[in-house]
Amino acid sequence: MITLFSGANIAQFNNCIHNFFYFMLQNRNILCISNPLWEGDYAKTIVELMSIFARQNKVLYVDNPYTIKDLADGLRGKKKLPVKRALGLQKRLRKINLANQADVYVLTPPVILTINFLSKGALYSNLLKLNGWLVTRSIRKALRQLQMNDKLVNITAFNPSLGLVTGRKFNESLLIYHCYDAIEAANWMKKHGPWQEEAFMQMADAVITTSQGLYEKKKDFSRRCFLVKNAANIGLFSAVFSAEPARQNTVGYIGSIDDRVDYELLENVISSMPGTQFVFIGRTNYKAGEQKLRQLSNVTLAGAKSLQQLPALVSQFSAGIIPFLKNEFTKGIYPLKINEYLAAGIPVVTTNFGYLAEFENIVSIAASAENFTQMLVEEIANDSPEKRAARLHFAQQNSWEQRVEEISDIITLLEQQR
Repeated sequence: MITLFSGANIAQFNNCIHNFFYFMLQNRNILCISNPLWEGDYAKTIVELMSIFARQNKVLYVDNPYTIKDLADGLRGKKKLPVKRALGLQKRLRKINLANQADVYVLTPPVILTINFLSKGALYSNLLKLNGWLVTRSIRKALRQLQMNDKLVNITAFNPSLGLVTGRKFNESLLIYHCYDAIEAANWMKKHGPWQEEAFMQMADAVITTSQGLYEKKKDFSRRCFLVKNAANIGLFSAVFSAEPARQNTVGYIGSIDDRVDYELLENVISSMPGTQFVFIGRTNYKAGEQKLRQLSNVTLAGAKSLQQLPALVSQFSAGIIPFLKNEFTKGIYPLKINEYLAAGIPVVTTNFGYLAEFENIVSIAASAENFTQMLVEEIANDSPEKRAARLHFAQQNSWEQRVEEISDIITLLEQQR
């Protein structure tokens, strides 16, 4: 019999997970009310996890609802969104066939009111409840249509606002909050996100975090808090693995060009290596950073690419970099890209932005710009088939399949205690 742990014993409870034999949940109904949309041009933790869960379970993935403001921007051509589906003029519920021979059902909820600009108070609270009612009604309809009401697990991913007004509304056996980022750093959530997250963590049966930094921040707000780190699509990236180092002198970065990146460090490093081409692949969310990079002659901004396009591009890199700033926000990051680089076999140089002890023997962790440049030059010069094989082996321990097995074990353990 498993003892229920709480309060000061959370860490002891969390450690119990590692005494279990991992297996993947089977023949269950999983509702995922998510923040990120299913489709997109970048890798998303929750999408990767639900894609694996869908192999042996029925998954309903609920996209974050569009607001009236989003709809107006879409109608004016300022934002790309499925207007007809958002308005219910096309079927809201879609069946998507995945590459792994599984299916996932994706629901586009009705358009909701734009309320984030309002201050906390009665008006905001009532309108939030109205938004929750609209979304809940749509989800209930989809659950009935898919016959998913039995033994339902509700995983709400980085969307505490909706979680507060939809949680416990579907007779779910478990309500889990999946936290993969620092909510106080998300611009669109700064006003209400922190207090909503704290309230939702106390409401949920458990919290799952994706990095040691996030775990340390959230563990005292939840009855049960777990650490299940990010991973990578190892099969996708290892398909381009080569034992021989890349011939061209190209350093690459995959990820958003945003305010997490240390542009002062990058300017120093890139200027110090004029004979090396630096390629940045990802969305631009920070114009000031983009402008700084464009001023450097040996920089290429390739823009956003789909996950399926990335491996071929990464295989051309002599090394991959993670040039993040070191602050409270980045302290909570476990970067997806680190295992993607390693699965392709390439050297990795990163700043010491967070909890990276597990990578100390496989990547170079720099303490300064000068140190970063030196490590980058050495990693490229000293790359070898043996080092590349070691990187691939390391990455293979960090697959999404393994993470789904860890979450499956958490779900089983929680249900045994109910």
